[in-house]
Amino acid sequence: MMKRYSLVLLLLTFILSACTPKFDWREVRNSEVPLSVLMPAKPSSFTRDMQLDGLKIALQMTAADVDQLSFALAYAKLDNADVMSLEADQEKLLDALKTGMLKNIHASQFEAGDARYPKNTLVAVGQSANGQSIKMVARFFRHGPWVFQILVMGNERAMSPDVLDMYFGSLKLE
Repeated sequence: MMKRYSLVLLLLTFILSACTPKFDWREVRNSEVPLSVLMPAKPSSFTRDMQLDGLKIALQMTAADVDQLSFALAYAKLDNADVMSLEADQEKLLDALKTGMLKNIHASQFEAGDARYPKNTLVAVGQSANGQSIKMVARFFRHGPWVFQILVMGNERAMSPDVLDMYFGSLKLE
């Protein structure tokens, strides 16, 4: 009788764990930012003051990790009164964010996304801090006074087209 009970308990545990999705998609919004996105788990958020290419910014980040992948959205608001200066500073900041991300993963190769990825997508292969191969799929863009970086980074085998489509496709500018 005890063996049967143990077997039933083991089967029940297996069945319940098989029904638990790896990705628990949830909408993330910030009342100050004109954007929403789906994150695959409950995200963490923080702000860090940074100096990037001569621009002092408060970079805000929202991120979640699931299944050997990191999903992140970073954004900063630039408040230049002069539109020409604002656009130049935004482009400068976008270039600094791209360069920084490529350096962070010691990118050995990178390319603009092809038909498999959304427009303005950067795809890079490099190494994590522990030396493992890592892939990054990222978009860098501006909207109004805001500059955004959205990315998925991690083990390439865990990076399915469905997951990328869900994440990048959920991005909504308001």
